[in-house]
Amino acid sequence: MCCLSPSPSASATSSRRGQIVASEWPPGSSSGSNPPSDGPPPSPDPPPQAVGTDDEEFGGRPAKRARPESGCGDGVCTADRPAGDGRDRISDLPDAVLLSVLSFLPLRDAGRTAVLSSRWRGLFNQSLLDFNACQPFPPEEGRGCDWFIRAVTGILAARPRTPIRSFRFVMYGRGFDGRLGVVDRWFRALARHRLRELDVDMFYAAPMPTLPGSLLKLASLETLKLFYCRFPNAGSAPAPRLPALKILDLSNVNVSQESLQAILSHCTSLECVKLKNITGVDKISLRSKSLARLYGDFGDLKELVVEDAPNLKELVGIGLPSGKAKVKIVFAPTLLVLGYLGISVRPLVLHDTVFDGGIVQLRTLMHSVKTLAILVPFSEKGYTVFVAQLLKCFPRLEALHIEPNKRSISRRVNVEEWDTANSIQCIEHSINRVVFECFGGEDCQWGFLTFLLGMARALKLVELYCWTGKDWASDQIEVLNPKNRASPDAEIQFFRLCKPISDLYLCHCCTQRCQKENRVALI
Repeated sequence: MCCLSPSPSASATSSRRGQIVASEWPPGSSSGSNPPSDGPPPSPDPPPQAVGTDDEEFGGRPAKRARPESGCGDGVCTADRPAGDGRDRISDLPDAVLLSVLSFLPLRDAGRTAVLSSRWRGLFNQSLLDFNACQPFPPEEGRGCDWFIRAVTGILAARPRTPIRSFRFVMYGRGFDGRLGVVDRWFRALARHRLRELDVDMFYAAPMPTLPGSLLKLASLETLKLFYCRFPNAGSAPAPRLPALKILDLSNVNVSQESLQAILSHCTSLECVKLKNITGVDKISLRSKSLARLYGDFGDLKELVVEDAPNLKELVGIGLPSGKAKVKIVFAPTLLVLGYLGISVRPLVLHDTVFDGGIVQLRTLMHSVKTLAILVPFSEKGYTVFVAQLLKCFPRLEALHIEPNKRSISRRVNVEEWDTANSIQCIEHSINRVVFECFGGEDCQWGFLTFLLGMARALKLVELYCWTGKDWASDQIEVLNPKNRASPDAEIQFFRLCKPISDLYLCHCCTQRCQKENRVALI
């Protein structure tokens, strides 16, 4: 189906209501056969009142003005006239309500409303502001890939001057094999529409298709989201011309190291990058004056170097502790959030501070970091030394997020004693919030919690996300007694986790952004 979502700017309520579904458009397309290769794709049936055609890309002709339906006069059909006074009460409704009504109509019927009046014609064009095109899956009644291509091509060709703010298309199967030139023409046309948001989903496409290079020339693009495809090779091509790009979200994407490096270095407005299950990249060298947030599932990454990122505020690598990555932060003076760090992230170089397992050589500490997320290796010998030494690198830490490694959850581990004689500045003076993810009540976890509660004088809140209820042994519960804490007024809250760790991987650092998303949505 080809769907069109109403503009979210028209109304907060209409933006997420229904979609205009093309259940019967274009008509007479039941065979699903490919269009002739030596001629242009057939022009779509109305929506009427096309402003013109995009001859350069599609070679089409201007759409003809559709004649009003029988029984229509003065732009209003008789069937729509209310009984009694003959007044058109529907047209008295505000634009936001009418856009919501259009969102429930099949595209063919929605297009016919353009003959009612110039106002209705403008409403249909406004509904194209957020163009949501979805290929039917499974194909039905001939509405397969060929229908999908003709539908999208026809709309873009018939309205070259209609604003399109966002464009999302989903395609399935192998219908685009050898026909990605069509997508190339879409991207070129959308560039003239001053497109700001692009979302491409090729989840069921096989094999994984490579997007055309015209993607890198959408000069007005601000948000780019790609799923299950190959990124255009920007390594040998000229630098990407995406000066307005602010958000880059790649999920299950194959991208070359050169292409990713070109995006990070040449997109001067880039603020947020989110990478999930990407392949083809072994090393990321970050040099960006504008980037503020970098999130990634970095399980296969070998090296992460932040060379020059003066505005970087948040750096989170989910897979860093599970792999064997080297992390080096050379220049990130405004970094506030850092995670997830683990004992396998070595060496860890923070400015001139080198941390290698349980050894730390202190020169310049990370005073800017306020939130730190660490994976505590309770199943490995020396985990107490690792945590204590690592925390010394962040003297002004305010929020500490802890997650046990998986092996400490699945098997019994030896409990080590924590050294309370040596001072750790952030625990004693600045940490005011502790979040313990996947808290199972094991002795090693209670020992860590006892250590924190006994030393953290500024502590105000402890959040325990538990796999079990609060039916632990009485001697363990005694740890929660206020008289055993350095901060008696600290509040302890319990939260119940109901899903297994593989399905629910929440982060709690910034709940306002990802409270209902899995942890790969990141901090």
